[in-house]
Amino acid sequence: MRMRHRTGTAVAALALAAASAGTALATECEHDENFLTTFHQGGMAEIAAGKDAARYAMLRCTRETGEVLVTDHTRLDNQLRTLAKRLNVTLPSSTTPEQQQEIKDIGKRAGTRGYDTAWLKAQETAHVATLKLMDDEVSGGKDRDVRAAAREARPYIERHLKLVRDCSRKS
Repeated sequence: MRMRHRTGTAVAALALAAASAGTALATECEHDENFLTTFHQGGMAEIAAGKDAARYAMLRCTRETGEVLVTDHTRLDNQLRTLAKRLNVTLPSSTTPEQQQEIKDIGKRAGTRGYDTAWLKAQETAHVATLKLMDDEVSGGKDRDVRAAAREARPYIERHLKLVRDCSRKS
């Protein structure tokens, strides 16, 4: 049975090395589905924001951080899609309207220091929220593979937050 999908914001990430290939979603847990959906949309937003930063940021640090986000979130989102497909979870095909608007608003400052400042602030907020989302999944999720994926992806999100904060201090 297909589970209804929910939308949310945050950053996506999932490493599936430990996930067992034949496991089906043990229970139709809305918590796990919300986590997968939110991570997926967050990952798509991070990829779009990272591409924008690589093009429009004034600071080298911001551009390089954007490139890291694109690389990591592309790989992690591919892994997320594999897990969601195996669990029969339908993922949305686009980011949320709020995410789209935030990227558009930040983009209005393209080529200025204000762009870097706004981009870094948005990334810090998103990564802090994503870490909380991951911790909530690890402690409250029902599916062991989804919980494991959240645990395994956490170091990537921590690294991204560190890069963003380090870059903010340099600006």
